[in-house]
Formats: sequence, C-alpha cells, structure tokens
Amino acid sequence: MTEQGYAKQIRILHSLLALCMLTQIAIGELMDVPEVEDAPAVAGIHLIVPAYAHEGQKHPAGMPVEETLGFEVHEILGLTIAGLMLIRLMFAMTSLPGANWRELVPWASADGRKQLKHEIKVQMAGWKQGKLAPPEDGEAVARCVHGFILLAGLGMGVTGTVLYFGWSQTTPQTDLIELVAETHELLVGGLEALLAAHILAVIMHQRQGHNIIARIKPTA
Repeated sequence: MTEQGYAKQIRILHSLLALCMLTQIAIGELMDVPEVEDAPAVAGIHLIVPAYAHEGQKHPAGMPVEETLGFEVHEILGLTIAGLMLIRLMFAMTSLPGANWRELVPWASADGRKQLKHEIKVQMAGWKQGKLAPPEDGEAVARCVHGFILLAGLGMGVTGTVLYFGWSQTTPQTDLIELVAETHELLVGGLEALLAAHILAVIMHQRQGHNIIARIKPTA
C-alpha cells in the first residue's frame, strides 16, 4: 500500500466525487423540477424533503413548471457522477491499494464481518466518549462507510439516469417514474446522512491529531 493507504487514482477520484456529490445535493435541494402538476404545489413536511424552491412556490394544477438552469446543471452533473461511479467500479476490479470491492464491502465475507465486529467492539468505549480510534485501528469500519456511500451514489446514478430519459415535462409522470423518483429521493436522504457522518468523523480525527486528510488528499 501507499503511505496514505490509497492509490493516487483513488484519491483523485475520491476528491472529484466528493466535490460533485456535495454540489449536486445543494443544487437538488434548491432547483425547480420541470413537470406537469396534478395539483397546486404547497409547502409541507415530508420524510424526504423535496427541492425547497419548488416546494415553496405555488404552480396552478395542470401547468408545467419550466425547466431552469439549476435543473439542467443537475442533469449534467448527475450524468458526470454516474460516469465517475462507473470508473470507480472499474477500479474496484483491480488490485490498486484501497480500490478493491472486497475492502468496500467487508460485511460480505466471513473474515470481513469478523474484522468489523472486532473493530466495533474495540472502539465502542471511545465512541461513547466522543473519540475515534487511530485510522489504522478502524480500517474496516472506515472502508465500510466508503462502500455504503459508493453504493448510495451508484443507486442515485442508476435512478437518476432512468429519470433523465423517462421524466416527462409535458404530461403527468407514470407510476413507474414516480416510484423511481421516490427511490432517488430516498437514496439522496441516505447519502446525505452518510456524508454528514463521514465529514464529522474526518473532523474528529483531525482534532485528535490523526491527520486523516493526508491519507486521501489527491496531491500527496
């Protein structure tokens, strides 16, 4: 392995995905979604909150919401992320340090589950005190989180691609497209939670002097 534990290709791709995903989430929450409304859009509280700008406006029933620059950027960025995810999947089939799929889904093997169980047991006391173990003592846990983030991102890419080709701006959506859209939003919520936990862990590691960023920064 490299000193950072990740090959340079993985570190560069990690930075690109992080930048694109965070930007995409921000745009997705603020953009209007072009579609024909079956009923006037009204503000409300939902488990997965729709785009705030769209939710805050009232559009007459039967009238389409016009496509905006935000939505166009969302589409282009979504396809970009899907492409980056495909590259990451190809890397997962290689022996590059930190790239192999077995390292991202340790729970899929008996040895991996054993390692996860051991690390969680060892680190539980520190977690209760708001402390994290050094990175070398929590590799399986950290890579498992990376794996879940990539799986969520892959799911977003697949559902987003379906919506890109199947979303209607002139007629109400079909039941299938509505289901895909709901799944897409659910994955967005899951990804937001995972990214928040991931960023919080990085901050905590840095505050404890673990210098975790040096392991993944692309310029190292």
